[in-house]
Amino acid sequence: MRACDATRKKLFNEASRYFPLLEEIMPRLLRHRYSFISDDWYREEVNAGKLSPAQMNAVVAGDLLEKAHLAAATSLIRIVRWADAICLMYDAENFPGFAGALRGLIENGGDSVDGLLNIAPALATHHRRLNDMLGGRVSSELADCSALEHMLDHYIHAGWAGRKSAPVFVAKSNADYIRVIEKVVPSALSLYHRLCAIVHPSNESIRWLFDFDELGDRRIALTMDDATKIKAICEEFPSAIEQTFGITCNCAVITLRVLHKFPLHPKIPELKKLDWSAVKLAREVEQLLRS
Repeated sequence: MRACDATRKKLFNEASRYFPLLEEIMPRLLRHRYSFISDDWYREEVNAGKLSPAQMNAVVAGDLLEKAHLAAATSLIRIVRWADAICLMYDAENFPGFAGALRGLIENGGDSVDGLLNIAPALATHHRRLNDMLGGRVSSELADCSALEHMLDHYIHAGWAGRKSAPVFVAKSNADYIRVIEKVVPSALSLYHRLCAIVHPSNESIRWLFDFDELGDRRIALTMDDATKIKAICEEFPSAIEQTFGITCNCAVITLRVLHKFPLHPKIPELKKLDWSAVKLAREVEQLLRS
């Protein structure tokens, strides 16, 4: 269900410019079919000496770029769904629903930025080398892209695994992901803890249901007045929604911009409509792509 444009503008302010852009580009992103090489097959072919260094480098580059596109696309899909959930709960005047949706937006924002923040500049820095690898033109040595692969593998595959799992596949705590965006969203962790208290079983999860009579006795409120409680959260953290949504979209869309340099994914001409002059990451990436 699509959220109301007026509510999007009210809650997301300047970051609401992303909604029409994403509605344009999302169908094109969803048409792409990913092609990943089986780890077992690759290992068997390498052990049997059937792949040359050039072929191995082509596989590494292809997998890396496919993972980067997958991460950027899923990041945008998730964040838009949470954004619309916030708007719908806001319009429905549903306080716990709003708190849960805002909590989801912040968690997903931290997770996405953790996975993508360093991907676009790294791909931009090495775009010529990666294109040569992809085209089978790097045969002198095996390229090491493990640092980038680990970042993307963590975003795509990490979960609440057992202690014996490789660290890259073990999810961090939610707070650790949210700390990643605190430089841009200074109140993110404080807001997150507040929302968790409302959503989780705790005294805060029922406190909002009460009011007090003239004798100071607690009673369940006859009129919940969710709208006032939602307004109070928005006024206490006035820029958190806009900033979280904006930085998440920036990281994903800038990654898609860098992927234009490679012949694997659909081109997105709509990205040219964006004015990224105020976004430091975008300026740095554009400079790297020109070098």
